Amino acid sequence: MKPTIVLALLLVAATSSLLCQNLPEETKRQILIAQDTRNVDSISRLLSDTNPDVRAFAAFACGSVQDTSHIFILSKLLADSNSSVRTAAAFALGQYNYVVDTVQRTFISKVLLGRLGFERRIETLIRLVEALGKVGDEQSLNVLVASGMNFQANSLKCETALSVGRYAYRNIASKTASAFAADILTAIRSGDEWKAAYALMRINDTTLVSNHTGQIVSSASHQSADVRMFVALALGKCSSSVMAVNALVSLVTSDPDWRVRVNAVKAIAKMDTAFHTRILPLLFQSATDSSEHISLSVISSLRDLRIRRSPFSAACRKTLVDILSDKKYTSRQRREAAIALAKLFGADAYPILADRFRTGLLTEKEYVPALAHTPDPDALSALINFAKGTDAGLQREALEAIQTLAGASQRDSEWIRIAIPVFLASLQSDNMTVVATAANGLARSVFSDARSGPALVETLGRLKVPDDSDAILAVIQALGALKSSHAIAPLESELNNPDRHIAVEAAKSLQAITGTSYAHFLKSHSTPVYTNHDWELWNRIRKNPDVRVKTSKGLFTFKMLPDEAPFTCINFASLITKGFFDGLLFHRVVPNFVIQGGDPRGDGWGGPGYAIRSEFGFEHYERGMVGVASSGKDTEGSQWFVTHCNTPHLDGRYTIFGKVTSGMDVVDAIQAGDRIEEMRFAE
Repeated sequence: MKPTIVLALLLVAATSSLLCQNLPEETKRQILIAQDTRNVDSISRLLSDTNPDVRAFAAFACGSVQDTSHIFILSKLLADSNSSVRTAAAFALGQYNYVVDTVQRTFISKVLLGRLGFERRIETLIRLVEALGKVGDEQSLNVLVASGMNFQANSLKCETALSVGRYAYRNIASKTASAFAADILTAIRSGDEWKAAYALMRINDTTLVSNHTGQIVSSASHQSADVRMFVALALGKCSSSVMAVNALVSLVTSDPDWRVRVNAVKAIAKMDTAFHTRILPLLFQSATDSSEHISLSVISSLRDLRIRRSPFSAACRKTLVDILSDKKYTSRQRREAAIALAKLFGADAYPILADRFRTGLLTEKEYVPALAHTPDPDALSALINFAKGTDAGLQREALEAIQTLAGASQRDSEWIRIAIPVFLASLQSDNMTVVATAANGLARSVFSDARSGPALVETLGRLKVPDDSDAILAVIQALGALKSSHAIAPLESELNNPDRHIAVEAAKSLQAITGTSYAHFLKSHSTPVYTNHDWELWNRIRKNPDVRVKTSKGLFTFKMLPDEAPFTCINFASLITKGFFDGLLFHRVVPNFVIQGGDPRGDGWGGPGYAIRSEFGFEHYERGMVGVASSGKDTEGSQWFVTHCNTPHLDGRYTIFGKVTSGMDVVDAIQAGDRIEEMRFAE
């Protein structure tokens, strides 16, 4: 007989600070240092400590370390007599999605499901449900949903719906799960209904979503913008529904929240061509909306339409040409309009773009990326000239554009022959980003050439960590893709690289070349190249966690979370104290997603010259959370971002170290190119 699910009446939210509140300071620091230095053996011992507070905090640390040797003991801790230990173990197991194999995933799924029927504490149940959403296998989805139907607490029902979305993000969905999410969306009014809307938005199978068009449409007028914005994207999957179109038109034209309108614009562009008569004039009008977020979203959506030979072709062309030809629009709007024109009209767009560039209406940065989609020999020649220039940013964009233009399957082989020497020559650049981009190009099979292997090996020999780490990774990956026999000895030497990411990538490339696993040559534990365990600074942050960010659009404040991400907070506090961020750009803004800054280069490739480790905790990515950008686990540096909306797919992938406490209107107003004028701790 299946055990009865009994829920505790009292919900006490577990946080990382509560987990360690009874620990002596020295013990707490010992565990944190073991976590930060990825000391697997030390954490293994701590997981078996007689003190439940130690076990709980060590289990919490496993969520950041993610060493698979801890999976079995974490599974045992799910039945620990201490509820904090059980909660921390459930959280940690949910963090293993990107490091487990099929057997380990199945094992984790079974132990998590097994605990659902026995666990009585709601907070721990929520962590079990969340963990299944993050790491559960395909077979576990419907079992979880069956449990969700039996839960009495709305918080658990909504969390189950969110986990349906987490499964869907990993391309796991079912008819039963979709129906459950739709029912939660319309049946519950607890403030968490957005989780069900998010789930429906994440499901890729449009049939599964469109089965519930009526329920989704009925929620398009929900009082919560968080619900409406995800409902809008879900409606885009009901592409043949008149009801869905009507709802989206209403959201595009009249919703008071810009974030909802952004999502509605993206969705309405995906509706069936039968509705073009109604929706395209609306999109053309919205392309010049006073909100740059909405304008950019429309322009980006237009470039994916197939209307080159439709009756709306001329109107679309005029809309885009008007934008890229008028300096009243921002550089980013003109750039996106140029790319959209090129993608829609191909070689026919080249004369227009070339004319606007020649007359100064388009800058190089607005012109170059558009050339990637204009199959004209003159466009290729122009890109080659930019790739040979001295502006590293333009060189990189030109190389990326050449990959797209010359690498397209329908291109003449002569274009390939012309492009290869450009990539080879770019390997000699003293700019790490140019080298990495050239290596990425040579890794593509279409640019296969006998000269590539030796050239990449020579390049690898002159690159150094930490300054060239990204380029080293790109070169190693290219050598693996090319299966270059020249690379075996150089790659074997990289197995001892102090940067573990480089060593792991070298092992992967060696296996691709030789067919033999090199995993056993990797050290099970290596000391990080850089650490900063400034406990005095950590304690100062805990006393005064508020950071004031003065920008060119105004002031916003965020509160650091030093118990959630101690070493990340230490890192950023140290950089703030040095004035590191003053004057830097917000180099990346994605409407209704994030604003991102903190890159001293201003192009997304820069950092402080070292990497820190990822720190994952109990916080979730809701609107206004402050996180750290990375190119993979344990590669964080100085780039940080603020979320415009709830973004559950970032949970467990990017460190959260702060939360905006005032000035979200300023965050919403920031666009790419705005500046951080000053960043200081509040006095």
